[in-house]
Amino acid sequence: MHFTPVDTANTDEAIRIIAEAFADDPVINWTCNQPATLVPFFEITLPVLIPHQLTYLDPQGRGGASWLGPHQALKWPVKLSSVREIWRLGGLTGVYRMLLSGAKTEKYHPKTPHYYLFAIGVTPGNKGQGLGTALITHILKQCDAEGMPAYLETSKEENLEFYQGHGFKVLQQIRFAASAPPVWLMWREPMPTNA
Repeated sequence: MHFTPVDTANTDEAIRIIAEAFADDPVINWTCNQPATLVPFFEITLPVLIPHQLTYLDPQGRGGASWLGPHQALKWPVKLSSVREIWRLGGLTGVYRMLLSGAKTEKYHPKTPHYYLFAIGVTPGNKGQGLGTALITHILKQCDAEGMPAYLETSKEENLEFYQGHGFKVLQQIRFAASAPPVWLMWREPMPTNA
């Protein structure tokens, strides 16, 4: 399947699609203090990843994914403008939770070089058609060709089986705070390719 790379021309479309796909995500909703929409969250986070050229969309707008490569550092976008946006989105609670989530995400992030799946999602009404598999294997094939592991966090228990089916194993389950939903940290070793 062919995917459309995300750049400055289609950043807004990518934000809309991924926000729609993540609308029921427990941890992002907790982090942002149950906002009406997750678009502002992805307006803050996604532009940090797009320049690394590993963010792509289904050409029909049914889903997308965003990764970081093995030598691209995860940097949570803590700037005054971001904090202002989070304040508007979720008030003081949202600012606190966003900073806490960012710190915990970086704390648990593996130091070994790997591909990091920041976000992958299929919009409601388009699930169960194999699109999620196409989106994730697009980069997992690259991981295997390069002999590079992959890492992700998920806060939806029902997604564990999907990721495990693509070779990921649960490292541990954490919570950003006592009131936060659980997050599963998952790791995938590269698989041999039939060269």
